[in-house]
Amino acid sequence: MAIDENYIPNNNLPIMVDNRIVSNDMNRREKPHIAIVTLKVDVRAVNADGTLDQYVMGDSTLERYGISRKGQFVVKGHDEADCINKIIQTMERIQDG
Repeated sequence: MAIDENYIPNNNLPIMVDNRIVSNDMNRREKPHIAIVTLKVDVRAVNADGTLDQYVMGDSTLERYGISRKGQFVVKGHDEADCINKIIQTMERIQDG
């Protein structure tokens, strides 16, 4: 088997993120980051006195609405601070409903 002299192993190729070349030796905080946010959803009725019903809506009921009791979403950032800021913005939007 002949070895191609022009072969470049994958670990020597530049890392591309959002069409930007990322250096292998850059500071960890400057590297692109990803956050995987995991959710558990409990849907309950609210009683007249403001307390929550003890019954949590099950998967079969939630399936009628196209959701389940667990979920994940991904947040990507150009660097550590960008990723964290995007998480904060996403959580604020969720909180504001």
